[in-house]
Amino acid sequence: MKINNKWLDEVACLCAEPGPEDGVDPRYLSSAQGRKVDHQKSSRLCNEVVKVLSLVLAGEMSNPLLQALLVIDVTTEGNGQFLRVSLGCLERGVEIDEIQVLTTLTQVQGYLRSVIAQHINRKHVPALRFHYVGFIEPG
Repeated sequence: MKINNKWLDEVACLCAEPGPEDGVDPRYLSSAQGRKVDHQKSSRLCNEVVKVLSLVLAGEMSNPLLQALLVIDVTTEGNGQFLRVSLGCLERGVEIDEIQVLTTLTQVQGYLRSVIAQHINRKHVPALRFHYVGFIEPG
């Protein structure tokens, strides 16, 4: 008990007010802040995924709803655990329901991840999250 009180007196002399990180080795503080994301690698991965998904949706899918979609952008979320895929439609005369697009994409998500895994050299393929933006003006 006396040692603990003595330590509190020493801490009070060294700082204005004690915080939760006092007495913790700084090496452990840096690892607790989370890992850094390499932006160059993640942007390269996103560019590759855009190319692969564009080809797969346009050529390999038998569903005309998926063939009408265009991949706009792919970004990483959650320290690279998820890929947010933004999709749109170029055909003006086609009526596409957002809920129908998202449910169809969710049904083929496993297939799309396996195709992505075949084309990129990664140990882990992030999960896909889809975002439908609607009609896209050409150009």
